[in-house]
Amino acid sequence: MSTVTLPLHPALTREVAHVRHRLALGLTLLDAQAGQPADGMSCRLEAIGNRPLGQALAPHGHGRHALLLRDHAARVMTRAASDKASIPPPLAADDPTRLLISIAAGHGASGIWHAQDDPRRYVPRRLALIPQLDGLQPAGGWFNIREVGLWPGARWPLPANATAVRGRIRRGPDADSLTPVAWARVTLTRPADPLAAADFDNETVVGWAHGDDRGEFLAVLGSELLPGGAVLPASVTVRLWVFLPPAGGSDNAFDQLPIEIAGSDLHNAVLAGTAAPPGYVRQAAVTRVLNPGEVSTIHDDALDYLPP
Repeated sequence: MSTVTLPLHPALTREVAHVRHRLALGLTLLDAQAGQPADGMSCRLEAIGNRPLGQALAPHGHGRHALLLRDHAARVMTRAASDKASIPPPLAADDPTRLLISIAAGHGASGIWHAQDDPRRYVPRRLALIPQLDGLQPAGGWFNIREVGLWPGARWPLPANATAVRGRIRRGPDADSLTPVAWARVTLTRPADPLAAADFDNETVVGWAHGDDRGEFLAVLGSELLPGGAVLPASVTVRLWVFLPPAGGSDNAFDQLPIEIAGSDLHNAVLAGTAAPPGYVRQAAVTRVLNPGEVSTIHDDALDYLPP
């Protein structure tokens, strides 16, 4: 019995499926401290412009997540892009095509974040990203690939001999009514002269931290902390600058998570997580002396904020 192999020809093939979606946005989540892919997180599309949606981004390993526009989401994007073409928005916050993305661990099957299910390795974020368009759809290629920095949570695995600062931020109307401040931000600087007055704009930034829903933060400091020289100093003076979010809002902690408008840039300080969100107010510096290679804990009373 002989077998005849026919050459491949369109007439001998059968279409498997139509392509019914396109990549609207690709995210690469990075551990902002280690510079490595941040795994174990989930990403969800909450809205396109002011139109609510609820769609999970597809995980692809190594911190990568893809938003595929299909069905209802594709129709919403087409309408949003048409609105944008008709009436260009004056501000990025008003862009009808902006993609509101939440990034967290602990999302349940329903897409709702539960604090008790979050391993607290990274602090959650919410970003408003504006896609580059090709007509009425997001452009292909690298135009809509973004890198997002995620900052250590309270249980981020500290390496041996790490130099780090832990603390909890609280505020209230009086000392007896203090509550944790959810989602605060902290910037750490090293003054050239530890005895000089604190000066945020002229000191060397040596680290950042994102506070979590419980008001807790972990700031891990790297080589920028040390002023240089052949001999490792026994101690280094740093200043902690706390940025407080506006008071009030929802009782649900995740709903208080600020929306950070990263725009259409491929790289910027908002994506990296080093810019304070809109409405955050910088507080007076808290000065501490750190020992390199040790983890220091700031007592609560140093980070308690009361009305003036």
